[in-house]
Amino acid sequence: MSTDTALIEKREELKRRLAAGEYKTLVDIFLGWFERLLRRITRRSKPLSLWVVTIVLCIIIELINISGIYIAGDWVAVRKGSEFYGLGYKIGFLITMSTGILVIIGTIVFNQYIGRLLALWRDDILNKTNTTISLNDFEDWLKTTCSWRLHLFTTLIFTILYMPYLLSTISVLFGMDIGYGILFALVVGVIFASSMLYQLLMVILLSARLRRYDLELFSSDPGSSEIISRLSGELGFFIYFFAIFAAFLTLVTSQMGGLSPFGFVLVLFFWLPITVLFILNQTSLSSIIRRAKWKTLNEIQTMVEKLQEGNNYSDKETMEAINRLINYHNQVKATRNSAIDLGTTLNFINSLLLPLIAFILGNLDLVTSLFTNKP
Repeated sequence: MSTDTALIEKREELKRRLAAGEYKTLVDIFLGWFERLLRRITRRSKPLSLWVVTIVLCIIIELINISGIYIAGDWVAVRKGSEFYGLGYKIGFLITMSTGILVIIGTIVFNQYIGRLLALWRDDILNKTNTTISLNDFEDWLKTTCSWRLHLFTTLIFTILYMPYLLSTISVLFGMDIGYGILFALVVGVIFASSMLYQLLMVILLSARLRRYDLELFSSDPGSSEIISRLSGELGFFIYFFAIFAAFLTLVTSQMGGLSPFGFVLVLFFWLPITVLFILNQTSLSSIIRRAKWKTLNEIQTMVEKLQEGNNYSDKETMEAINRLINYHNQVKATRNSAIDLGTTLNFINSLLLPLIAFILGNLDLVTSLFTNKP
């Protein structure tokens, strides 16, 4: 009874904290501060919608970047970079700006997805969690994901370590000197990208730790439980969104780099996290389903063994009860051990195809010429 009480109290504590908004990511804190600043400037009392805040943030950051490039006199370097890839000056500039905007929007959307996960746990999964060990494990993930100090530290460290490589690569590719204006724009972009990378790692961490969770499922067919379907859908949504994000970056890279080995290597690079996430999600859900199945199977086996203890095999009612339990045991054992179905498989294939299709579209004229050239 004490264990049940501790479990219930832990559930209610986590639900209360999640409902009160005590767990906030670094991006939540930044967006909250920026939204309050906008309301103070505009003297607006009602909260602004997230997408209004996002649009204003993108505009302000891009204006700052453009002003920095202009003040530092780096327009010549930007023009040189566009001409290097055979792009018009305006097109190259728009591609560069749109990439920066995409990174900002991607960071915010990734953060919103984490918010959806927290809402799913608060409203559904916590009530279906059967052990305090699983609750403590989820709480540890919450603390790591919503630790703004760890998030900020990781973001800054990655930015510091990655910037020298990025600057040297750009210098070699474009053959240009990077001024303070371009440097500032690159730092801002890498900071947002590093923040988004931290969020991606947190989602992967949750998928990896999910296999240890003990959830209350439909005992006769755990794989058909609603909570499994919802978990599979939420985890699959993130893969699909990441694939869309990867497709856009692949398209931009293809436009800038042409049909080169690097472009296809980039597609393979994006396939790696998509595949890893899919495998982690499905193996974790499979572990939860198998654990629930074995719980039911063990209970049935225990009941059969109790009936067999009397060695009363000549009793008709006893044998009928044993046969019914064995049939039920076999039915439960025959149920599926995973959440993979046709829809899940098609979504995974589509996620892999999106970056590849973007690569082909980005090099459509060159791909077409490969098939139209006559020997």
